Amino acid sequence: MSGAPFDEELLQARLMKAAAMPDFLHRRALEEIIARLADMERGFPRALLCAAAPAEGPDMLREALDIGELDHARGAHEMLAGLEPRSHDLIVSILGLGLVNDLPGALLAARLALRPGGVFMAALPAGDTFSELRAAWALADRELDGQPALRVAPFCSLDQLGALMQAAGFGEPVVDMERLTLRYADALSLMREIRELGWANPLSKRPRQPVSRGRLARAVAHYEEAFSDPDNRIRATFEIAFLSGRSA
Repeated sequence: MSGAPFDEELLQARLMKAAAMPDFLHRRALEEIIARLADMERGFPRALLCAAAPAEGPDMLREALDIGELDHARGAHEMLAGLEPRSHDLIVSILGLGLVNDLPGALLAARLALRPGGVFMAALPAGDTFSELRAAWALADRELDGQPALRVAPFCSLDQLGALMQAAGFGEPVVDMERLTLRYADALSLMREIRELGWANPLSKRPRQPVSRGRLARAVAHYEEAFSDPDNRIRATFEIAFLSGRSA
């Protein structure tokens, strides 16, 4: 699609090739959603889990909830390709919807795929996620080129997500956010983990030339100068937005 912010073909290829998917964030988000669903005290004859990690995610969902048939999609694009109207009683998405080009359309598709009274819950990166990395790259690019390049994906704000849930027609929409400060040995460790997640600069208008060692070194230096703790470990912000709603 012309003007699409994300290179979805690249994202799908990276997701399929990820050899060491870090699952801390996925696990935390899934555990939080399971806790919220457990409070509902109801069963779900057919459920769909969209989650690339953790590997035992489907088992975690089955053990905690009264679920009949459970479908499992590895990514948002796989999930959306298989959704049929009024086919599920529960749809859970873990960190997959933050990097789709048509988020309004994806939310609408999820709502239409729910049976009456069905529940949708999703966790996705939002807000200030990777804001420190974005700032460090911008400083490095300004020094070398006079202006920043598109290197770190933007994420929706809480207000934007709330408006999208309402526009998609969900009943009882709720949107809230958890802010995490993750710590790494150095900036390169953070960059490696982002690459393993398959999220390394998925923007369609990203610079196409390989990053030089000099540019990378400047970005790392700016990051570690501005966002290091006294023990020399660096901080990284990750905000998880939790969305929930029902089908009429």
